[in-house]
This record gives sequence, structure tokens and C-alpha cells, in this order.
Amino acid sequence: MRLEFLKRLCEAPGVPGAEEPVRELFQAEVAALVDEIKTDALGNLLLHKKGPGPRVLLDAHLDEVGFMVAGFEGPFLRVVPLGGMESRLVYGQRLLVWGRRKVTAVVASRPPHLGKEEKAPAIEEMLLDTGLPESELRGVVAVGDPVTFPPFFEETSEAVWAKALDDRVGLFVMAEALKRANPRVDLYLSASVQEETGLRGAQALAQALAVEVVVALEGTLASDLPGTPAHERLACCGQGPELRLSDARFLADRHLTLGLAALAEKHQIPHQVVVKKKGGTNASVLQVAGGAVRAAALSVPVRYLHAPVSLAYKKDIAAAIELVVAFLEHPEDVLAYRWTYPA
Repeated sequence: MRLEFLKRLCEAPGVPGAEEPVRELFQAEVAALVDEIKTDALGNLLLHKKGPGPRVLLDAHLDEVGFMVAGFEGPFLRVVPLGGMESRLVYGQRLLVWGRRKVTAVVASRPPHLGKEEKAPAIEEMLLDTGLPESELRGVVAVGDPVTFPPFFEETSEAVWAKALDDRVGLFVMAEALKRANPRVDLYLSASVQEETGLRGAQALAQALAVEVVVALEGTLASDLPGTPAHERLACCGQGPELRLSDARFLADRHLTLGLAALAEKHQIPHQVVVKKKGGTNASVLQVAGGAVRAAALSVPVRYLHAPVSLAYKKDIAAAIELVVAFLEHPEDVLAYRWTYPA
């Protein structure tokens, strides 16, 4: 499995509301594989590969958690978060401000010599230090400019370290499955916007589409560090993609989700079925916002989600691609599956 495309996706900037670089990369990669391409007014990219069978949507989101410049305080910047982040993970970090040119900034931190701080301040209370005088800073940065963690991508023999694996890994899985599969469905693909700020892109998509089945492709929280209580271990790296039956916003279509699990077992694809009350994906909106739709979420476990750098295992990414391909080529095996109460 070659990861050059994943590298380009992860290194591109794309905060909510400013996802254009990522959308352009994704569209260029898959344009020759589809029959129709549309972009809506919100920025969602919708692709259609015509085929027989049920109307199926695969969705992955373009945006990453980040920040937006909110104002100046002398030679310093104030920002607001775009998406959910813990302030302690941001404090003291290097960031990139995407103004008239790229500007490096560091989140101002208190030196330990002055005594320990009780806790990191809220992100809105933090100051960004660019090392530029105020007059020069105001010439290259404006209120509203996006701010991201700096690009990062490295491979080990088993894993990938990168910025923005949530959800560039979902986009990569979708693109690779499209390249490999011979779909037996009428296939729609959405590269959606503003997931990290309230699933906004998916809400617009759901009202514009008339599909029968949705599978959201995501990077999900891997809670498998040593010391984690057994009941808090949800998705674990190295055990295949997560098929969730629930999260904080979502009750999956039980038959569809367990049908995907049965397909994975049939093809000996590693996977893990998870029940949790944490997190959320576009599946929760796509399931109901445009009328009742069968929906599932298929996610690659990612450690250190919404942090400057996160980690995913290559074999989990490969298994996710394999399972999506199997679904597209054998949809009847999944869609006909029915769970029942025992007699």
C-alpha cells in the first residue's frame, strides 16, 4: 500500500470553512474514476459513479481541527478554536498562520522558572507569538485567517504519524476503495465540509441526496494506552476498522453494521464491533436529516485524535480499504443481513 496520497492529504491545510486545498487534492485524485462531479455552495464535493443496484453514499470529511485569527493584541494574535481540542494539547505548540504568506507562531507559554501554572488557559485566552513587530504582522495577517498545526507525516514499519488523520485517513480509504473496486451499486461519494464544527456539511448533503445506504468513513478515537481500564477500551489500534453500533449522537442501522461485520468475517478481514457513548460522525446526520436512511460508520482507529500529531496502523488502514471494496462488490451480502431476537 503506497501512502503518497495520504501524505499529501495530511500535509494540506483545511480548517472548517476553508477546506479548498484538500478538496482540490481529492478531486484531482479521483476525477477520472467517476461520471459526475459537483460542488455545492457550502463547499461539499459530491461525486457519482453510475452503476446498478442500490444507491449508496460513502462519506468522509475534508476538514481538520484548527483555529481562526480573532484579533491582535500588540504584536500577538488571539484565535478561536475550530473543532474540539483540549487546551493543554495546544499550549506551547508551534502553529502556522495562513495569511498573505505563511507565518510561524508559537502559543505563548509560561516558563517553568516562574512557577507551575495550575492548568493551561482556554484557547481563546492564549496568545500567539509570531516574533514579528505589530506593524509587519498586521501587513501579512488579517482577522479570519486560518491557523493550523504544522504539516507532519512520517512512517514506521507498522504505523503512520501525521497531522489531521481525522479525517484524511477516511478520504484516503474512500479514494483507494474507489480505485480498486468494481462496484455493484449506484455509488455516490461525498468529501464533506465543516464536520468538526457541528456536522454542517453533512446536513446540507442529506437534504440534497436521495440515497438508500450511507457509510461514513472516519478516523476514530483509539483508547488503548497502557493503564486504560478495560471498560474504557473502545477501538484499539492493530485490530482492524471499527464498526460502531452507537456513539454519543448515533444509533447505527444494526442490520447494516452487523452485515458489514459478517462480510468482514467471511473475507477474513480484521475488524472490531464497538458500542460507545462518545464521539460522533456525519453518519448521525446523514441517517435522518433527509429522511430515513440506513447508516453505518466504518472507522480507522487513531491514537491522539485532535492533537498536533496522531497515529494510525497501516494494517488497520489496509483492512478498512479491503472491507469497503468487499461491500461495494458484494452489497447483497450486507444489505440482506438481518439480526433477530432469539426465539
